[in-house]
Amino acid sequence: MELTSIHPGVYLLYYFIMVLFAFIFSDPYFVVTFLILILVLIALQGISHELKNIMKLFIPLSILIMILNPLLNRTGAHKIYLWSGFFITYEAIAYGILMSLALLIVILVFSSYNRSVSYQEMLYIFSKKLPIISMIIVMALRFIPLINSRAIEVQKLNNLKSNGIELETEDESEDEDRIDVDVFNSNINTDYNSKLVDKLKSNKRIAAIIKEAKTLGKIMGITVSWSLEESMFTAKSMKARGYNATERTSYLSYKFSNADFAFIALIIITVAIIIAGLLKGVGMINIYPSIDFRFSNLPFNIYYLAFIVFLLPLIYLEIKERILWH
Repeated sequence: MELTSIHPGVYLLYYFIMVLFAFIFSDPYFVVTFLILILVLIALQGISHELKNIMKLFIPLSILIMILNPLLNRTGAHKIYLWSGFFITYEAIAYGILMSLALLIVILVFSSYNRSVSYQEMLYIFSKKLPIISMIIVMALRFIPLINSRAIEVQKLNNLKSNGIELETEDESEDEDRIDVDVFNSNINTDYNSKLVDKLKSNKRIAAIIKEAKTLGKIMGITVSWSLEESMFTAKSMKARGYNATERTSYLSYKFSNADFAFIALIIITVAIIIAGLLKGVGMINIYPSIDFRFSNLPFNIYYLAFIVFLLPLIYLEIKERILWH
């Protein structure tokens, strides 16, 4: 949002409550509503292209959760026998699905937060009270996309090398003295007459997995080394610029406006109603020992309405700005 200025502290409070709600609510109606509205918000914020990368992260984790939870947790009244003596439960499957959806919502909330609040604004919020912690958080958030981009770059270079494209080195005169690592490893492998190694090499699938693991390890090693080198340069740069020598100042300055006070009032009112509903069990279901959820029990009440109203302000502001811009 460019035209409507909201204090970054208000954003921090709002998104923090959203993360809490993502873990608290277990009623499928509330969870699905939450997921739909956060997807709408992300689409309006113009970061829907990031969903592809988010799903690459989410799908393996969700599959892992939905597989491991029924296998490790056999609590539940409704059993599904896979083979003699071994079973899983409907309750464990349902809990795994709800955990996966909660994880997806949290990832989407953080993506939306990164779009709404810049690193400089985060540093402004925490720098006066927690200067060291705020700097660590900001630098960590900065290095996450940096490491990702460098890993992609290293992978592209590795693909070029595997396709037979030789990259120029800085000093070609040293090429004769260098050891070809691939030839060295192949010589070791041919000299090593272990039956286990020969058996693994004969299996193409296992050989492909081993090759992929080696490639991944090489990429991760180069990326981590590159990032550590970058962190050393960053530390020297901060020291040269006098970081932590005197009390920290900020070129940013924020004051609470009427829009901020209205936003805070809306948060307080809706959250108070939602908490009252949670104390009555609204928005949550019992999964163990037996699921007590029924699709016919529609949550059309004041607590569900307050939950929707709580999620709508940023969507409203994004739509308002689109109208003003166009």
